[in-house]
Amino acid sequence: MSRKSRLFVLSLFFAMLLLSTSALVFSGVQAQGDATVIVTAATGGTTDISGTTTYPDGTSFSITATASSQYAFVDWIVSTDSGSTNYVDNPLTITLTGGTTYTILPEFQLLLAPPGANIPTQMANAAIVVVLAGAGGKSSPAPGTYALADATNMKLTATPNSGWQFSHWTISGASTTHGGYPVDFTPTTNPYTVGHGYGYTYYYQPVFTPVGSPEPSASPSSSPAGTIGGMSIETWTIIALIIVIIAMAIGFAVFAARKKK
Repeated sequence: MSRKSRLFVLSLFFAMLLLSTSALVFSGVQAQGDATVIVTAATGGTTDISGTTTYPDGTSFSITATASSQYAFVDWIVSTDSGSTNYVDNPLTITLTGGTTYTILPEFQLLLAPPGANIPTQMANAAIVVVLAGAGGKSSPAPGTYALADATNMKLTATPNSGWQFSHWTISGASTTHGGYPVDFTPTTNPYTVGHGYGYTYYYQPVFTPVGSPEPSASPSSSPAGTIGGMSIETWTIIALIIVIIAMAIGFAVFAARKKK
């Protein structure tokens, strides 16, 4: 095979490789496409967005839940192919990734009266206390969603099961100021007297550990795969591969031209 034939074959090879890689890129970008959001209806309230809607990749999506009378919003369950995540923020804002389908379910719970009290008549000024179950023991009052006219009248008591011990309470809520009350999100007091601002919703959960085991430590949460400049990391990898191939083709052409001289 002559030098010109070899040059032609190699150039054709690089051209075909470049075209096939470009096709992969474009198909990958198209596959990423729009994000799909499916909002599921739930008993006890409504949302300002419903049904199925598509959004461009990278959209900042916001949704608000409104509880019906005698109900309280508890959390969102956001599900994708990679799993489900609970969010307590309301409104909820998330950044959408193209090619992903999000199923969003708001959770509402029927309000309960705390022991020895009635459900407030003015819910806008009520303190909402969501008592969550804890593995290894029980709480009093039992898990549920409570509406209080005076949060300081409610006491939470944790009782460990046999072979378990009470460790602490975990407290979470949308406002990091705890409604103006002193902030201690892992109190060890038992019984614990609830205290947070009215018009706020907070979540209280007892934490139990096996007798003789070390105290639990917070583990770092895993970060989902993100995007760079609105494109997935996989797409950027393919683009980088194309750049490398182009650089190699240019280098080969320069080398062949010099050799021809």
